[in-house]
Amino acid sequence: MKLFNSLIANTLPYVPKSLVGVVSKRYLAGEYIEDAIATVKMLNSEGAVCTVDLLGEFVTSESEIQKTIDVYKKTMTKISEENLSSSISLKPTSFGALIDRKECASNIRDMIVFAKEKNISVTIDMEDHPYTDFTLEIYNQLRKEFPDHIRTVVQAYLKRTLDDVQKLAVEGKCCLRLCKGIYNEPADIAYKDRNKINENYLQILRLMLHKGYYPGIATHDDYLVYKAFKIIEEFSLTKEDYEFQMLLGVRSELRKEILAKGHPLRIYIPFGERWYEYSLRRLKENPNIAGHIVKGFFTFGR
Repeated sequence: MKLFNSLIANTLPYVPKSLVGVVSKRYLAGEYIEDAIATVKMLNSEGAVCTVDLLGEFVTSESEIQKTIDVYKKTMTKISEENLSSSISLKPTSFGALIDRKECASNIRDMIVFAKEKNISVTIDMEDHPYTDFTLEIYNQLRKEFPDHIRTVVQAYLKRTLDDVQKLAVEGKCCLRLCKGIYNEPADIAYKDRNKINENYLQILRLMLHKGYYPGIATHDDYLVYKAFKIIEEFSLTKEDYEFQMLLGVRSELRKEILAKGHPLRIYIPFGERWYEYSLRRLKENPNIAGHIVKGFFTFGR
């Protein structure tokens, strides 16, 4: 079945866009700011907080960068006006990393300044390995200036991450989303074995808690979630010391279980006009989802 789903994932560019949309709908808020805000309201009512992400990474023009900045500012204004519980997440390649890295860093700083005015925090998402050092450098620079309004991400499948987390400890307050990682990285820099990745994930989580970090425990893996429950008890953490994080539309029953147990949970909410490109990438990265495309084809999207 795994091989079959992988084969399907590789043929997705040839699948009608409407069918990709049917399958992807549950994982996306929609195309517009209003869609993202409505989704935040719904999840807030369930007891979850959110982080909103505008789709459209690997931007290569100044006009696209400015459009991204404008949409994020309108989104944050709306979050603030409606007193919603949501942060924002952004990617360096959406703010000019492919054009000029100094400009990119300046654009991200401007976003955080604006977010601080709205009392909103910003997570700088981690992309694939060519941007790891750059992303951590931006985070290190800006967390000194905005310690309560900035976070970033580390990925457990990268062999360097344990050392990165150790080094971050000497710089002051640290808020990190810990995820497994989704990019197809080379074997010389990334673990490929699931058990090894899980082992590294838990080792990094323990280090983060030992150093007093605020971790976003980002996973949909039952094994890691239940291990995290035990670690939280072991460290006698309060609800102000950590949070779980999940993607919109993924493992809704697990989401309900985490909330029912009284744990804080943040849901990652993607939206935007670039939903199709995002969907193809996500479906390729997770071939198990790709099988639903075939089902959608033969059931006319029902």
